[in-house]
Amino acid sequence: MHSVLYLHGQDMDRKKQLEVFQAQTQNLRVLEKGWKHIKRGIHRDLLANNKASAELQTKILALTYSAWSETAFSKLIHTPHCFELDEIRQIKAAGERGSVVTAWEKCVALALRKVQSRNGNYVPNVRQELNRLIKTYVEMPSQLRNKVAHGQWQVALNSKNTAQNSDLTLSLANLDLVKLDLLKKGCEGLCLIVESLVESPERAFHRDYWPLLCEVKEQLDTASQFTLAHKLQQLRKKRELAGDITLRANASAQAVV
Repeated sequence: MHSVLYLHGQDMDRKKQLEVFQAQTQNLRVLEKGWKHIKRGIHRDLLANNKASAELQTKILALTYSAWSETAFSKLIHTPHCFELDEIRQIKAAGERGSVVTAWEKCVALALRKVQSRNGNYVPNVRQELNRLIKTYVEMPSQLRNKVAHGQWQVALNSKNTAQNSDLTLSLANLDLVKLDLLKKGCEGLCLIVESLVESPERAFHRDYWPLLCEVKEQLDTASQFTLAHKLQQLRKKRELAGDITLRANASAQAVV
């Protein structure tokens, strides 16, 4: 079953494109609030050592990430003054025939057509870098999303539901808040680069692409070193600091009295 993102009509015009863009902008704001709310719940569970609740809420956060990434992509391709109407139709058609990955790849391919470069390797190298980001931050999480969305929260099955999928089962077991945060950062970076490409393929993109890619990759590399254990340690220190501040405030209030 394909997402409604790929159900394309023949009557898209600029007015409707703008309406979709504005709608997805609003949807993203709500999803961002939901993301933060669920994360706070997981933080509380981690501090309380409530592993069962943390695991359940992590699966809900995974579904939220999937909804967020799909909405972010829809907003991207409907951004005014970026893609032609026929290009939007092609991107949606690619997703309908294949998957969210093929839609992203078509998006990148169409965006790169707008780039003129004397260096014959420039465009292929950009495509290769972006496709690597797509594989890591779109393709791999989309496989997990499909399992979670179909109720396979503990044990993943193969595509035909005829046997267990041990690799995806292990990935489900290892899924945590920090890994999902990294996926979201990666998808945000990918959207940022592609948006820069389609909005100004000749000037700003040539100027900003490499520094932007390096910045995104550096941030992701730093984030990838962060683990759930580090996150728990950080949360405990924050709680201790908050407790110290409260104690000092109470002591000062008593002294005044």
